[in-house]
Amino acid sequence: MAVSVEGDRRAARPAGRQSSRLWRATQPLALAGIDLLCMAFAAAQVGRGLPPVALAAVLVVVLNGLGRVYAPRVLPSGLDRGGWIAGSGFVAACVAFRESASFVTIALCAMLCTFLAVCGRSVLAFAVRRAHRYGRPAPTLVIGAGPHGHLLAQNLLAHPEYGLLPLGFLAETGGDHPGLPLLGLPVLGRPGEIAHLIQAYEVRAVILAGQCQQPVARTARALGCDVYLALDLSELIVDFVTLREHVRGFPLLRMRPAAQRSAFWPLKRALDIAVALAGLIVTAPVLAVCALVIRAEVGQSPLFRQRRVGCQGEPIDVIKLRTMKPADAHESATLWSIAHDSRVGPVGRLLRRTSVDELPQLWNVLKGDMSMVGPRPERPHFVDEFSRTIPGYGMRHRAPAGITGWAQIHGLRGDTSIEDRARFDNHYIDGWSLGTDIKIMVRTVGSLLRLGGS
Repeated sequence: MAVSVEGDRRAARPAGRQSSRLWRATQPLALAGIDLLCMAFAAAQVGRGLPPVALAAVLVVVLNGLGRVYAPRVLPSGLDRGGWIAGSGFVAACVAFRESASFVTIALCAMLCTFLAVCGRSVLAFAVRRAHRYGRPAPTLVIGAGPHGHLLAQNLLAHPEYGLLPLGFLAETGGDHPGLPLLGLPVLGRPGEIAHLIQAYEVRAVILAGQCQQPVARTARALGCDVYLALDLSELIVDFVTLREHVRGFPLLRMRPAAQRSAFWPLKRALDIAVALAGLIVTAPVLAVCALVIRAEVGQSPLFRQRRVGCQGEPIDVIKLRTMKPADAHESATLWSIAHDSRVGPVGRLLRRTSVDELPQLWNVLKGDMSMVGPRPERPHFVDEFSRTIPGYGMRHRAPAGITGWAQIHGLRGDTSIEDRARFDNHYIDGWSLGTDIKIMVRTVGSLLRLGGS
């Protein structure tokens, strides 16, 4: 007999959308709050005053955050990352009470904190499972209507505590396969229609259970969905990755959030402002001298603006020091390289070799048009050309353009491979971290000392 879920699907859609969004947004905060309160209570039993108690409570939250203890889970458990929680509690207690309590007292404090944190997590996990089971799951699309997708959907329907309610499949062909369970779930469309279907059905989660192109997954993520890759146990990748999520034994990999949704992303902007402001102040005398010599050599304003393509394809006007006088605006917009142009004088050539001509872009960073680190912005004429011919080139615009970047510190400057640049830039965006930005800026200083400009 077919399993009919149409009535449940309609009833759960509004509540599922609201509660799943609320849970996704508050899960890290709820877990952090539990840890904060548990450590504060456990540390207070040591009785050494408010400052060390507050230090221990804050430190345990910081350590657990660094250990990704607060990463969302499909089916939370009170014992998730129990070893790390115990270790962070012990370290926090040691730091806070290292001079005022014995080792035994510190160990007991950490044990009490761990016990309370596990109990609190267990209560929270029970409440979440109950909420999922009684009408608050997340409306879900399964991409792939083959045997793997059907078995996964069947298990999700039978076990609503996972909080993922399949609405239907997306597939290039129909979903009729002999021997598969009759679930009453339709094929709602093709994967290429995912943006429309997510909005039409108020979808909050997408599971990839078959062949799927990367743009489909990224479209779902950009529209606010949790995206999971449902692995078949016969796939080789299961032997190369750590599998923490599952649905009734079906391994799931959660798609990592876009870099802009990282909790550390605002620090990137703060770092940009600090470095750009300091750079403008320190290099002001250098820029003043450059302005005078450029005026003498070129006979025009030392600064010029050039239209480039920035984040999400938005146009930006990049400020540079003038190193030559172009014939006209069209030449400036379409001439690829002037490294060997006879019109570049000695001063202009020196500015380009030392990359001093890029210093005014610190003002672009301060304004927010650019970042210190990111893919180098290109002129619209070449963006159109490269987007048609270079795989992945358009994906570089997912992040703000930068003065320096991962490609530049690997020697990909001037007249070098555009395909290599796109690959390096996309690798940087996919694995972005604040530490990587700092590393790139440090290595950029070394590159400048080697006079690698063009």
